[in-house]
Parts: sequence; C-alpha cells; structure tokens
Amino acid sequence: MKIGYFSFFLFILIIFALGCYYHYPFLSDDSLISLRYAQRFIEGKGLTWNDGHPVEGYSNLLWILMISALGKLGMNLILAARLLGIACSVGTLAVICFYFKTRNIRREYVFLTVFLLVTTPCFTVWAIGGLEQPLYIFLLTLTLTEVSKIINDKNKGRIYSLSLWLGLLAITRPDGFLFTILTTLFLVFIFRKSRKDLIKVFVSAGILPALFLLGQLLFRYNFYGELVPNTALVKVKITLHHIVRGGFYVFKSFFGTLLFSSLGLYCLFYLAYKKKNLFGFYLLLNIVVWTVYIMTVGGDIFPAFRHYYVVLILLVFAIILGLNEMKFHFKIKMIRVGFIALLLINPFIQLVIPDNHYAIEERWEFRGMNLGKTLKNTFPETTLIAVTAAGCIPYASELPTVDMLGLNDYYTPRHPPKNFGTGMLAHELGDANYVLGRNPDIIIYHMGAVPRFNVGDQMKTNPVFMNNYVEMLARQSNDEHILYFNKYGKSAGIRKQGNKIIIPAYLISSDTDNESIFRKNTLLRHLQKGKKYILSIRNFNTEKWELSQSASKLFSAESNISYGNKEMTITLIPVNEMFLENIELQRKY
Repeated sequence: MKIGYFSFFLFILIIFALGCYYHYPFLSDDSLISLRYAQRFIEGKGLTWNDGHPVEGYSNLLWILMISALGKLGMNLILAARLLGIACSVGTLAVICFYFKTRNIRREYVFLTVFLLVTTPCFTVWAIGGLEQPLYIFLLTLTLTEVSKIINDKNKGRIYSLSLWLGLLAITRPDGFLFTILTTLFLVFIFRKSRKDLIKVFVSAGILPALFLLGQLLFRYNFYGELVPNTALVKVKITLHHIVRGGFYVFKSFFGTLLFSSLGLYCLFYLAYKKKNLFGFYLLLNIVVWTVYIMTVGGDIFPAFRHYYVVLILLVFAIILGLNEMKFHFKIKMIRVGFIALLLINPFIQLVIPDNHYAIEERWEFRGMNLGKTLKNTFPETTLIAVTAAGCIPYASELPTVDMLGLNDYYTPRHPPKNFGTGMLAHELGDANYVLGRNPDIIIYHMGAVPRFNVGDQMKTNPVFMNNYVEMLARQSNDEHILYFNKYGKSAGIRKQGNKIIIPAYLISSDTDNESIFRKNTLLRHLQKGKKYILSIRNFNTEKWELSQSASKLFSAESNISYGNKEMTITLIPVNEMFLENIELQRKY
C-alpha cells in the first residue's frame, strides 16, 4: 500500500513531536537575552537590554519583533519563542513536502530525506530552543524552492517572491544577507546573456533584499549610533585560533551527522559533477561559502550543531534531487534494505552523539531563572547585578545588569584584551576595573560559582574586589549559589541612617561558614552558636560605634568593635544558632 503525502506528513509530525518532547525543556541562555529585549520593547523602553546607552546585543531582529508581537497579545515570552520555533519547523517540513509533491519526483525520495532530517536532533532541539534558527531555516527553505523554480522550471516570475524571502533572511540574522549575495551572483551568471533578465534579477534578487538590510542599518545607526551590532564586536575576530576551532566545529558537525551528511554530499556530487545540474551547483556554492564562513567565525558553542543546520537543509534538497537523478528503485531488495537500515540506525546513532546529548543535560538556564526570580523578590528594583550568563538571570530578575562578557555592554567590546581571538568564543572579553567601577551590588559568575573566564581571573587579583566584596553561599529550595556581595553597594550593602548603621547579616563571614538562606523574600545569614564572625568596613571619620541594644542581646560579651587604619572590625559571637537579616550599630557617645 502506497502512503500519500498527507498520511506521511501526519506521521512525520508525530516523530517531530516525539523529538521535541525528548529534548524538552531545553532552552538556550541566549534566547533569554532576546526575550529581555522583547520584554523591554513591549514595555515601551525600545530595543534595549538596560537603561542608559543602548547597545545591540542581539542578532535576530525579525525574531525579536515576532516574539514581541505575541507578547503584546499577552502570551508568555518563553512560550511564544517555543511556539514560533515549532511553527517555523513545521512550516519547513510543509514547504519541502508541498514543493516536491508538485514535481515529478518519487515520493519515496522525499519521505526518506524528511525522515532523516526530523530524526537529526539539530532539527528538534532548535525547534524548542528559543533562538531564531527555525525562522532562519524556514526562510532559507522558501528561498531554495524559489531558486529551484527559477532555474529548473524557468519560472522567472518567482523572482519577486524570492526577493521577499531574501529580504526577511537579511533581517533575521546579519549573515542572512550572505544568501542574497550568493543568489544574486548565481542568477546573474545564469541570465548573463539576456540584458532584460539580468537587470530584473539584479534589482529583484539583489537591490530589493538590500533595502531590508539598509532599513536595519539606518535604524541601528539612528538608535544605537553604530554600523555593526555589539554581537560582531564580541564574537568576530578572525584569527588562526578561531579558524582552527571553526574547522573542528565543521568536522564534529559532519561526523555527528555522518549518515545524513555522507548521503547528502554523495548526492550533491552526483548532481553537480555527474549531471552538471545548475541547481546542484547553486547548492554546492552555498554549502562551500557557509562552511568557510562558520570556520572563519570560530564555529559555535551551542548544542546540536546549530550553525550546521544550514548545511543540513541544503543537503535535504541535494538528496531528494540527487536520488531522483540516479533513478533509485526501491523495488530492488538490496537498495530497499539499505535505506530501511539507514532510517532505523540514524535516530539511535544521534542519541549517543555528545553534542546532541548536551541539549538534554543542559538545564542550568532554569537554575538561573529561579535565582533571578529570587533576586527580584528579595532586593530593591535598583539593585545592580553583574553577570557572565547574560540571559536567564537578567531576564528573570528584571534588575539593571552589567554584562561582564560584553555582549550587552557598550564599553567592554570596545576595549578588548590584547589576547582577544585566542580564547573561548564569546567568552574572551572582560575588564574587572570597568565592572567594579560600575559598583554592582552583586557579582554572579555563571549560576553562582567562583570567578571564571578572563574577567574572573582579573577579579581574583583586584584589590577593590578583594576588599569590597564578600563571598556568600546562598541556598534556596535544593539549590545553592556562590554570590559576591558589595559591602558598599547602594541597594544591597551597608546603609547609614543618621546615628545608625544597618549591616545586612549576609556580609559577615567566618573561616569555615559563609551560608545564607533565601526565605520569605529575605536573605538570612545562618549563624552558628559560639562561632566567631568578622566584618571589616570603612570608617573614614573615625567615629565610634556599638551594637544596638536589640543586637547586643544576640551576641556574647566577647563580641567587640575594634578600630585602625580608617577601618573598623566587627567581631560577633552568637549566643545561639540563628537566622539573622540585619545587624544594627548605633553611634557611641
């Protein structure tokens, strides 16, 4: 019994849904950066990540605008990002199936290839991952079908639809304009003998999409005062180190999708070399240029070969058209068994690929969102935090934030270290002096860890950080975070009120104990009976202070305040185990 396109499409949607369910609830931290821009845009604050000097720390304008539209209607932004990703992924499958259904191509070729695509985790991981890849691939798929109609079907009227998809690609990601350049050059070469067609192609495929890009450039310059986005300054530095990393990324991606990629390249070779198929040459051109591009920029740091997604969708067309040119007959038993084995083996091989498995293991973004919500409920809305994970914590906390790695910061990308281009992609920047000059109330590395990356290494030897910040292990509902609190922070530090000094208890420390607990929208210091706790703070005016009457009852008579070098050192010994919010000092006369 032959299976029709409709029945197959329903079947493949079930496989797709199972793949999404298997990788759920994966959510990229960078997607939460985009959602913070979307949230502030909805609130009327423009496409900004913080108040103050605006920076373009996103590279997916159209994606953010689409999410913002759903958010404006009242939809949860994370849900909006997931639904858009799923819708675009289903749209990609629908476009492929519908296009090849209208052509004289055996349906078995289409079904085989689409099944390979859907059982490759890159497709399902990024359908729910929250970033713009599904939209990008959907628009690229539409572009490929239009070019195929123009070349194979001689339907030059499709050039106008092509210009729309290319224009939208250009504002979905900055590298989307690459396809405008490649497509225009290729079509200009194809129609070079007809002046009329040449002008039509150049205007429609080249100039019209460029207007989309020009519009974004004008907006960028008018709103941000820049010609390139912050993301380019942070991530792009062409060095031998990054090229080698990018080459290894392509190597991993190819062997991580070995069955799919090998079949695709073989079919592409047959199309372009054996059959001299023009569309095959177009696919080859795009694959070569895109591969060189991702090698040049250093590859990617996300799971499931995100940037290789473009290559996979190009190979989808190569496989279907290549098999059609080869005239494979599935009635031949050996061929039928071979392809059935391919379909059965591919999903299981994908399960053991480490880069795919990372999408299942990576759940720290949800820890960060929980921490962000706790910070939002515990501290004033003016509390300034400094983070290395610029997505989950800032998005959930909605607090003003310093992005220590520079993606959403104006100063940091414009003052790179001398060794920029020799480290981990997008994690090389950082200036401890600049960060500390912003006087953040709380510094958070990753989800609450010891200092890391270049900026963390600088912090470890910075006297301001060592003198002004207190390391605290903050616990909440089966989780814990190492946070660094500023003793003199404006919103979470020591407060002087007339004849009183109010000291948050989480600032005092001991040699063996630095535990505090988030409880009922407060951060309480856990103090052990009889243990000595010490805090040294500035005392420039050489004033004398003592524990308030209520505070003195909590600590033994051995507790004291000593003075020296324009500092005072508070030594406290609790008489009982307690959870304390503040310690109050009063002026001593």
